[in-house]
Amino acid sequence: MSESLPARAWRVLREEGVRSVWFRALAALGYRRLYLLRRSLAEPILACDPSLPVTIEWLTMTDAEAYRAFRGATRDDATGRLESGDRCLVARHDGRIVGAMWGSTAKAPSIYLGRDLPLGGGEAFQFDAYTAPVVRGLGIAPALSAAWLQQLRDEGFSTAARLTLPENAAALRAHGKAGYVVTGIVRSVRLGPWRRDFPVRPLPPFAAAASPAARRSTSRSSS
Repeated sequence: MSESLPARAWRVLREEGVRSVWFRALAALGYRRLYLLRRSLAEPILACDPSLPVTIEWLTMTDAEAYRAFRGATRDDATGRLESGDRCLVARHDGRIVGAMWGSTAKAPSIYLGRDLPLGGGEAFQFDAYTAPVVRGLGIAPALSAAWLQQLRDEGFSTAARLTLPENAAALRAHGKAGYVVTGIVRSVRLGPWRRDFPVRPLPPFAAAASPAARRSTSRSSS
């Protein structure tokens, strides 16, 4: 049975706090915001060996159907993304795709915000990471991230960036372990046909793993 709206609201309130419920409500009304995280590629890139044996390789045009089966028919067409110049690293187990992470060296796309952000010189962007539910928690996403970072460094890029919901404590902890720090916040407002996109508002850099959401999650898990 699907979770009722009141039950879902109570669960979010209990797990994430009043602040998260408030911003989820604002998002439903058209106000969206994301943290902008950056990571210097001059810093060490820690090797991440997943618990599940996988091979990591580039997604190709011939893999489009396999990717669609992995993500579901409602996702954007992988072929269109590849044709636009985006790239995707996938993790395979027994020949099946079990994890994927996209990257771009031309722009920072966000479906949630409905806009693309410009990238600075020497900057690349990681986005739309996804791991099959049955293999989550086995280190596949960190392995894909490390492989992407190493590839970008080899290609001469100096910085990697990504966007994350401020309330996504698990993602913030994972990104913090990968060396990312929060450097700004991006906001958009949409009311019917009217919209306004705000420029990135810089924030004093702070470790993603030490963000308020991540601290609340860590406090709950240790209590």
